[in-house]
Amino acid sequence: MVGLLGALVATPALAQAVDPNQPFNDGSAAASMTVPPGVVVPGQDPGVSAVNRNEAQALAIDTNTARAERNAELQSYHAAVHDYHQAVQARRDTIAMIRTTQSRRDAAYARAMDAWHEQVAACQNGNHQACQAPTPDPAAFE
Repeated sequence: MVGLLGALVATPALAQAVDPNQPFNDGSAAASMTVPPGVVVPGQDPGVSAVNRNEAQALAIDTNTARAERNAELQSYHAAVHDYHQAVQARRDTIAMIRTTQSRRDAAYARAMDAWHEQVAACQNGNHQACQAPTPDPAAFE
């Protein structure tokens, strides 16, 4: 009887059948110390962990790619806004130059008209030379 009892003690009573489809617990630090080696630790499946690592790496690559694309789009947008502001400023400068030129021409025309009115008045008062004089040219008054 002792021999039979010794044989029973020699074989592990708690040995569990290992499922070949499940990852193997090699007793690493990631495995729970309360679970014997060779048993899959719930929540610590190395296959799932590997897939999660791969997915995390793929997600990081996708995130970095999306971030780079967004930064490129933002740079393009800011360049377009800068170009727009430069075009608006160039247009304002052109308008200011046109207005300055037109204002100067309007003032010269007004002075030429004043001279013409004086010339007409002199002609009507009998100044024959004023009657023969050419009409004042506004360009001469600029």
